Amino acid sequence: LYIAKNVDSEDERNAMYGILESYIMRRMVVHSLTKNYNNLFTSLIRNEVLDATSLVAKLHSGNDATTYIPTNEELLDGFQKSKLTNLQARGILYLIESYIRPANSATLLLGFDGYSLEHLMPKKWRNNWSACASDEIAKQRDSKLLTLGNLAIIPQALNASIRDSDWTTKKSGKGANKPGLEACAKGLVTLNAVLLEDEWTEEKIDARAKWLHEIAKTLWNIQP
Repeated sequence: LYIAKNVDSEDERNAMYGILESYIMRRMVVHSLTKNYNNLFTSLIRNEVLDATSLVAKLHSGNDATTYIPTNEELLDGFQKSKLTNLQARGILYLIESYIRPANSATLLLGFDGYSLEHLMPKKWRNNWSACASDEIAKQRDSKLLTLGNLAIIPQALNASIRDSDWTTKKSGKGANKPGLEACAKGLVTLNAVLLEDEWTEEKIDARAKWLHEIAKTLWNIQP
């Protein structure tokens, strides 16, 4: 609001908005603390930070846990390991989808509330997915399926019987009344490659996390 009121140039305002988004989203992905945001943003106002260059410099000057900018390496670690709330994960994936979606896409990008969050490998994988070789590996799978590489936004929540099905059924569905991902996620760029996979494993989750990270580090770039 301070920027909107005090920065006359639209280009400068948008540049500053992008920097603030990048700062907040990077910290969200890595699960950084938010408790000092009130002091940080009050400081920016008190010091009359009204241009993008000054804003970047000010943000880079913070080096403690409550204000620092996560590095690209930390961002990757976040995509691979962070367990975020459904709302946070949905927001991260929605912004990435918005960023990479072609301007001439045949499908319309809905508003944020038009999407629900889906676990590609379901939490109840034990019912229909292959067993793990040990309890320890099963625990690792339980942890990994909660990370961003295994999460997706879709405009239509899957039927419970489809959601927990094996991968082939989860993609194709069980007829028109119980559609799978191929029908519900059609046109979503963040799922194009996923729907080409013949199986969905921990290795695939890691690969998708790295792919999402490559996009995110450009989308949420904050140059010093």
